[in-house]
Amino acid sequence: MRYGIKLHKLEDKSLNLNRLNPNFLKIGYVILAATHKPAIQAFQRKAGYGESAKWTHVAGSIGGYDTVEAAVPRSRVVNLQKEYVDKGIEIKVMRRKWQDERKRYKIALWWATMNNLPYDALQFFWFPLSIFCAKIGLILHRLFSSNKRFICSELIATGFYKEGDYLFNKSQQDVLPADFDNPVLFEEIKDIWRKS
Repeated sequence: MRYGIKLHKLEDKSLNLNRLNPNFLKIGYVILAATHKPAIQAFQRKAGYGESAKWTHVAGSIGGYDTVEAAVPRSRVVNLQKEYVDKGIEIKVMRRKWQDERKRYKIALWWATMNNLPYDALQFFWFPLSIFCAKIGLILHRLFSSNKRFICSELIATGFYKEGDYLFNKSQQDVLPADFDNPVLFEEIKDIWRKS
């Protein structure tokens, strides 16, 4: 307070005028987020993902603003506008190429049923070891991997795999967020913003 007038400090993030159009966020779309997690970015760069390494989180759209994501401590449904866009986090919306609507709905339904499962923290920690020592990574994977706990990319990939779409040709536990930034498999949906 100065001279009896309360001053409000505005941050750039609060001035974000981007508004998603929920009508264009279809069920079964994949949402990539650049959440600025240096460890995940570095790991993905070391694994050879280049510019795609900036996508450190992935979620699945269940229609409109609602997305399912694996997060600490449990998977959850979040509002994409409030949790990401309003906070200034860059997102990218992707649609699986050559996928019919029925399959998209079934995948998203599976994602929705996985809401409130524990986050696979053990997998999150052992996975980087596999880059440095494949044998240790494989042993730890066998010991600690679970079908009832997921990391973000594993949750989304498993939905596709459950429908017989083995899009990455590797185990769902080995899928990273950057894997979804693949123009051969996914098409970016750019028309997601409300017109002013």
